[in-house]
Amino acid sequence: MTERPRRASFLPFSRPMIGEEEIAEVVETLRSGWITTGPKSARFEEALAAYNGVPHCLALLNATTGLEMTLGALGIGPGDEVITTSHTFVCTVSNVVLRGAVPILVDVEPDTMNIDAERIEERITPRTRAIVPVHYAGLPCRMERVWEIAARHGLHVVEDAAHTMGTRYAGRRIGSDPRSVFAVYSFHPNKNMTTIEGGAIAFHDGRHAAYLKGQRFHGIARGEGTPFPEASPLYDVPMPGRKSNFMDVQAAVGLHQLAKLDGFMARRRELARRYLSALADFPELVLPADGDSVREHGWNLFVVRNRPEATGLTREELVDALKRENVGTGIHWQALHTFSFYRRYFEEHPEGLPKDGLPHATFTGANLMSLPLWPGMGEDDVDDVVSALRRVVAASRARTRVAMAG
Repeated sequence: MTERPRRASFLPFSRPMIGEEEIAEVVETLRSGWITTGPKSARFEEALAAYNGVPHCLALLNATTGLEMTLGALGIGPGDEVITTSHTFVCTVSNVVLRGAVPILVDVEPDTMNIDAERIEERITPRTRAIVPVHYAGLPCRMERVWEIAARHGLHVVEDAAHTMGTRYAGRRIGSDPRSVFAVYSFHPNKNMTTIEGGAIAFHDGRHAAYLKGQRFHGIARGEGTPFPEASPLYDVPMPGRKSNFMDVQAAVGLHQLAKLDGFMARRRELARRYLSALADFPELVLPADGDSVREHGWNLFVVRNRPEATGLTREELVDALKRENVGTGIHWQALHTFSFYRRYFEEHPEGLPKDGLPHATFTGANLMSLPLWPGMGEDDVDDVVSALRRVVAASRARTRVAMAG
């Protein structure tokens, strides 16, 4: 690849792809007078369920609440343990803690940065209730192994599918296999599709619907099992609940985003493979693993890891140098067990950390960065990023040689 000069304009690591169709639909929704939960929200849920091949799909204000609600639906609480990974956004583990349960962390695979399924079984105790695998950056975890372990030990599986809406595992959409009780999608603006903010829970057992719908809106219930019909202005409150209802103004965006999702993902794959090809001879970075015949990669993020001994730069120095080249990056994520709260938490709950530590998650969290990847990028944008990386690292190594010579 021919080296390109420094960019004239800033390239963000992500940007939502909002078209005129979404804008027109939002305007129509605002003018309709029905902007909160209404008919478009219902249409969006139906479209989500059909797209993902699941019998039930419940849209929410955000995915974070969705994860907590799924744990509540399973009755997880004080005295229970939930197995998951330290390499995740904080809400995955915080929701376990907020339920009064203990998160039991497992290290990640060094190539995929997903939970190491071969280390799950050694973390199971009589208190274990569930496994929450996190599909990182768009690449599904090794779910056959997860399901096999869960079935043998009688555990629930809840997929944190925030990065994998639309991705397939073994030919099926993430969330469509009933061996997982729930899958939770995110529609944050940096995901493969957006509803501004938002999320959804996919599930198979309709018996969970009443609890989840109640939790989504203050615990309110009408219809079967209550004194009041569905159309009644009166209602019962059989349990305390939250407020995380999805709005029609979000659905106005989501209906068109969903129709474009396959195209968005196809473009992401093209750009990701251009990165992989252009950086194949650049050992200063650890490149992300690609998908395979079983695990389709949705490329929500293109995450590289800095080798500081090779680049002569810390991750933060590399991020700053790329910013001066007009290239934006993201950090997805810091290792959760390094945060101040969780350092204190795991001192009180040492069972949450494996005895041999979390070396791969620790290295990953300290050295990763997300390079720009979104469907509106051109091939020249990828080439600009690669040139900037090579230029920054070459300059760092030249400074090192001068310092050593001096």
